[in-house]
Order: sequence, then structure tokens, then C-alpha cells
Amino acid sequence: MATNDQLKQAIVDSVEHGAYPEPDVSSAELPSTLLPSLLADLQKARDEVKTDIRSLSKDIAPDVDGWIAQAKKLQADIERSKATARDIVSQAEAGKALKEKTHDAGNKVRLLEKEVAFNESLATTLDLIRSSCRILDSADQAYNANDLRAALDSIKQCDRSMLSLSAAQDTRAVGLLQTRSSRFKATLLDKTTALAQSLIQCDIDARSVAIEHNVKDMSDVDLELVVEILTYLGGLDVYIRRLKRDIEFSLIDPRLSTKPGQYTIYQVEDRIIRASKTASKPDTIATLDDIWSALDFLSTRLPKSVCEPLSQKLLPSLFETLTYTWLDQTVPVQIDQMPVFQHILDRVSKLAEQIDALDWASTALLKDWVQGAPRTWLSKRRETALGAARSLLFSGLRDRKTVERVETQTVSKGDAIMGGNDVDDADDAWAADWEEDTSEPKAVSTEQPATTTNDDDDDDASAWDMDDNDTNGASGTSAPAADGEEDDAADAWGWGDDETATEEAPKPASPKKTTKSHGPPATEQSTPSGDRELTLRETYTVTAVPDGILEIVMKVVSDAETLTDPSYSGSPIGPAASALYTLPTFVLAIYRATASTAYSKLDTGNMLIYNDASRLADQIRTFVARQAEKDASSTLPSHLRPSSRLRLDNDIKALETFAKRAYSAEMESQRTIIRDMLDGAQGFSNCNAEPFASACDSAVSITEGRLRDVHKQWAPILSRSALLQSSGSLLSTAISKMVMEIEEIQDIGEEESVKLRKLCDKISEVKDLFMQEHPEGGEASDMTGIYCPNWFKFQYLGELLESSLADIKYLWTEGELRLEFDADEVTDLIEALFSDSDYRRKAIADIRRS
Repeated sequence: MATNDQLKQAIVDSVEHGAYPEPDVSSAELPSTLLPSLLADLQKARDEVKTDIRSLSKDIAPDVDGWIAQAKKLQADIERSKATARDIVSQAEAGKALKEKTHDAGNKVRLLEKEVAFNESLATTLDLIRSSCRILDSADQAYNANDLRAALDSIKQCDRSMLSLSAAQDTRAVGLLQTRSSRFKATLLDKTTALAQSLIQCDIDARSVAIEHNVKDMSDVDLELVVEILTYLGGLDVYIRRLKRDIEFSLIDPRLSTKPGQYTIYQVEDRIIRASKTASKPDTIATLDDIWSALDFLSTRLPKSVCEPLSQKLLPSLFETLTYTWLDQTVPVQIDQMPVFQHILDRVSKLAEQIDALDWASTALLKDWVQGAPRTWLSKRRETALGAARSLLFSGLRDRKTVERVETQTVSKGDAIMGGNDVDDADDAWAADWEEDTSEPKAVSTEQPATTTNDDDDDDASAWDMDDNDTNGASGTSAPAADGEEDDAADAWGWGDDETATEEAPKPASPKKTTKSHGPPATEQSTPSGDRELTLRETYTVTAVPDGILEIVMKVVSDAETLTDPSYSGSPIGPAASALYTLPTFVLAIYRATASTAYSKLDTGNMLIYNDASRLADQIRTFVARQAEKDASSTLPSHLRPSSRLRLDNDIKALETFAKRAYSAEMESQRTIIRDMLDGAQGFSNCNAEPFASACDSAVSITEGRLRDVHKQWAPILSRSALLQSSGSLLSTAISKMVMEIEEIQDIGEEESVKLRKLCDKISEVKDLFMQEHPEGGEASDMTGIYCPNWFKFQYLGELLESSLADIKYLWTEGELRLEFDADEVTDLIEALFSDSDYRRKAIADIRRS
């Protein structure tokens, strides 16, 4: 703890020296009793400091006196400086006044100089205005005296004079002068334009153009002076446009017109050229000669200053009209007209050279037309071919004819169709086949329209009863695949043919129940091996379209083959030969694209498309094969032969696909109608109770009528086998729906079963459509089971509806019921037809075990 002495000393040191006490001292408590002694110590320290100061002051007193003397001297110097500064300020104020007087005097001098310059400029301007007025007066006098040269010189001089007045152009005087000058120029321009029209007279009514060099009664005014004035006054371009229009109306349009009764030719007489009427239409060469005569007439009688701008405006429209109305029309379609066309090309090239020699506007349009002659000819040839195809497609539908389809196939001795000539032998062979359930049916011919599946689409695809992969057919056509949902427009162009797989026609097999006379008329010829070649013949109806399209294709290929001949190596359209081979593809494409629209107006349009497209595909295929045989002996290089350049395989496939789709679309449409008709029976439930009985009778009756109507409608169009195939497919659709709906009935009473049997018999009446007459006058054969795959199942169903349990069991175990029905179907029918009993349960058990 700090003592009182330490506390006092710490405070004194802090006051005297600013020292900070130690921590133990600064934190100690200061007692009040210590204050008197602390004040005494502080007073003592103060006295000591004063004593020290006095002692030090005595030693430096002389120095302080010197400092005081220097300070007084400095103060005196400061006073003198202030007096000097006041003198300087007073002198500066006096100089400023003099400077202001000098500036005022300078401003007055400059003002006087500007006034002098203005007066001089005003005098000059007034002189220029007076001079310009005098020049305009002289120009007016020259104008009134018809001295256009002097008037032009005066107006040029006036313009130069007025150019010097640009600084005063905002003044009223100069404005009035400019207005007067503009009015004079307008008057001079109008007069000059009128003079130009009198020198170059375009008479639209008389169809003539007359060019004079001098103006009558104004010998000093010639065409060059008029053009010079128009050029200077800025009216030449307007006049040239008007002149171009007048020349077109009076000369070009009448000469290039191709309207009957308005044919003209040019006649040149000194300074007049006119378009005179002629009775006959001039040829293209004469037209080109007349065009050159007109251009030469203008170039020799008009100054160059007129010809150059006139040619820039006249030639483009002239060449365009000439090309459109004459040159393009002279492009021949037939190759035998090429010499004349070559002469025209030479004359067009010469015309371009003659115009180039005049240093007129570019003749690139004519040169391009000559160079593009192969492309132009090809475009016209394509347009002609496609136009002919379109016209044929709409006009050829009215002409129909019956054509024969012939197919030859080698048949071995073991085939059923090779049986004895006696009808009874054939019947015995049929009976043997009927009894052998497991025997494989033998092919009678590829013409037999038999199928062994329940797929309606397969039936559609085999309308021609042949296999697409069969190479023995001489001219067989492919049957359509069932794809009726495809868009007609896309199908027409063949889009998606590579992606969409079409169902090929199944290879037909002979039916189990058949005789040798079931197929189309056939002739036989023996071969050295003992086998026989069977030739099948059928007729069907086509329009004139396939033959017409084939003729167009053959003509195109013939033209292309002709152009590849060395004798046509210099022909102007020789380069188009290779591109000509693409036209058949376009022709066939336009047929597919427009056929749906053209045939849609016919009741049997889709079936006619099927026949026509199939026949056209066969004809194109045969044509390509014959062309290949012909090219085998050709002397042309292999890459120039038509068979190597024709690419029609895809088009043939597209035609076959198009035919199939048209057939499938028609079949699907008819199937939909039949299904809708049978929907009126409402599932054949309660078919013996009104009003359901009437609904069932009506539905079955109209369905049977529909089948007959469609058969009658298709009979004149389709071949016999295709007709039976198509009708059988529709019948299969009808009975399939009836079988399915009858099998779905849970409970069939005795009266209902009788009614259902009658309904089945009603549908079965259409079997007379499938009766096949024997070629040798024998008994007609029922072909319904051949063309309708589920026909026998339908007949069995009718039998089951009125059979007893014993009969059903017998048909299953001893008969052929199991060939048409499976065990579940039979047991379901038994449960619906018979009430529950031990006999029913035993019969069902026996059927399921067997």
C-alpha cells in the first residue's frame, strides 16, 4: 500500500512532468487529511519553477532587445511595400481605361469594314441578279424566236450565274429569280418534249413508228439538240419511259401477238417502220428477223444518247415477251422436229450477237434461253406426258374392255387336276380326298382361289389366287393386302411403301372337296418328262387407262433411246436424254396420285383401280423385260442402254401396293357395312320373341341381299376367281359374326334354336353365287366351301342347333365336327342348348376326353 509521501510525490510529478504514477499508487485512495500538505508541496514546486525562469531570463536579456529592433525595422519595410502597391494599382486602373477606349475604337473600325464589304457584296449581288434577269430575258427572246440552241445556252449561263447567288438564295429577289428560271425550264421542257414526240412519232392505231431528224419550220432544231435539252433539263428518263411504252404498243405487241386474225409483219420504208397485217401466222424465224429489223431501225435512226437508255428499258420486256409467246412455244415435243428447233436456236444466238454488236443492254436472257434449251425441252416433255396422263385418267374411264389373263404352270401326274378325263374318276378322286382327313391337299393350279384360314385379310390378298414369288406365271398380278386404313393420298405417291409391309398373296392350295373343273378354263400340253403344262385363262374388265399409260411410258423411253443414238450427239436436247428416263416414274406417280379422285365417281372405283393398277404393273414389268432382251443385241455402251437406265422396279411395286390397298379399302368398307347390318339383330338374343324376331329377320335378310348386290356389282369387273374370292370373303365376315354371336348366347331354347337354324339357312342361300359349271356339261359344283373358309363350320352350327346330344357326340367322335370346332366351343353350345342333366354332363366329359 502506498504511503502519503508516495501519493504526494506522484501527484506533484504528474503536474510538473506529466508522469503517470505506478499502478499501486494510482489505485490508492487519497485521504482528505492529505490535501493541505499536498497543496503546500504544489505551491513549493511552483515557486521553484518561477525562480528557475527568472534565473534564465537574466542570461538572455541582450538577445531579446535585438529581436525587438529587428521587428520594428520589418514593420517599416511593410509600410513602404504597401505604399508601392497602392501606386501600382492606381497606374493599372489608368491603363484599363485606355484599353477600353482602344477596344471601342477597334469595334468601330470593324463595323465600318463590314459595312463596306456588305455594300460591295450587295452591289455584286445586284449586278448578278440584273445579269441573270438579262440572261433570262435573252432566253425568252431565243425561245420565242424558236432558237432553242441559244435558249439552252442562255439557261446554262443563267444557272451558272445563279449558282453564284447561293449565299443570297433565301432572299426574296433571288427566290423570284429562281421561280422565273424554273418556269422557263418547265416551258422549255414541255416544248422540247413535244418536239421529240414530233420527231419520233409512235402511232398506236396505225401500228407504226416514224423518225425524223429535223423539225419542220425549225431547221436549226434537230433530234440531237432535242435530246441534249431533255438531258440537261432532266426530262430524258421520263421521255424514254414513255417512248418505250409507245414502241411496245405500236410495234412490239402487235408483232408478237399470237392471237388468230392479229398476225403482223414489219415493213420498213426509209424513216418509217410499221406492223402490217398478214393472213397467215409468221414462223419463228421470220419473227426473229423482224425483231432485228426493228432494233436495227431504231439503232441507225436514233442518237446513241437515246438508244442506250431506251435499250435498257425496252430489251428486258421484249425478250421476256418473245420468250414466252414465241420461243417457248416453238420447243417441240416430237424429236423429228429437232432440225427446225436447231435452226431457231441458231437464229436466236445470232440475234444476241447482233444486239451485242450495237453495245446495247445485255442479251443474257436470250443466251440463257439458248443454253437452257435441253432443260426447257425436258420440262415441256414432262408437262406434256403428265398432262396426257391426267387427261387419260379422267377420259379413259369411260372406255372399258375385257382382257384375258393367261397363266401357265407345269403340273405333275400326281396332282389331282391330272386325273382321268372321266368325270366319275374325278369324283372318285374327290371322295378319296374327302375321306382322308389327314391327307395334305394338292395344288390344282395357282388360279384356284382357295384359302384354309379364317383371316379375312388373307382372303383379300389372294384375289388373283397366285403367289407373288411364283415365277411361272406369265402375266399374273399380285393380290392386295388388307390395309384399308392407309391414307389414299399418301398411298398414291407410294410414300412409306418401304416401311409398311404389305401382306403377300398366299399360295393357294386346292380344296379338299373339289373336282378337276373347279378352276378357270384350262388347256393342257404334255412335256417330255411326262408332266403337263396347264394354261389357265381368265377374263376381267379394265379401262383404257393402263394401255394409255403404257403407251406414254413407251413413247418416253423411245424418245430417250433415240437421243442416245450417235446421230443425235450434236442435238441441242441431247443432254436431256438421261433425265428423260425419269419421266416414267413421274407418269406412274401422277396416276397413283389422281386415281383415287378420278375413280371415286364410279360405284366400282376401287375394284377398277385394282384391275387397272395390277394390269399396268404387269404391262410395265413385261415392257422392262422385253427392253432388256432388246438391249442385249444393242451396239450402245451398256451404261447408255435404256434397260440400264430405267429404274421402274420400285414403281412396279408401288403400283402393286396401290392396287392391293384399293382392293383392301373396298373390302374393308363392305365388311363394315355387313357388320353394321348384322348389328341390327342385337346379338340374336330372344330371336323368337317380338320385336327381336323381326329385327333378326330384317338384319339377316338385308345382309343376304347386300351380299348378292355386291356380287352382282362386281361380276362385270372382276375375274371369276377374284369375284368368288371377294364374295367368299364377305360371306365369311357375315357368318363369322353370326357364329360368334350365337356362341355367346348363354341359353338357347328349343324355339330359339329352330329360329336360329332358319336364320342360318337364310344366309346359306347365297351359296348359289358360288356354283361352278362343269366345262364338259356335268353337274355344277358348289364352291362355297372353297372360297369361304368357315363355311363348313357355319353349316355344322346349323346342324348342331337342331341335333340331339347323341348326334352331337357322334359328330364329334365319329364325324368331322372336331375339324371345325374345338372342344370348348362344342361344350359351350351343349350347355346353351340342353338343360343340366347326367346325360349332358357325360356327353361333355366324353367330348373333353376325346
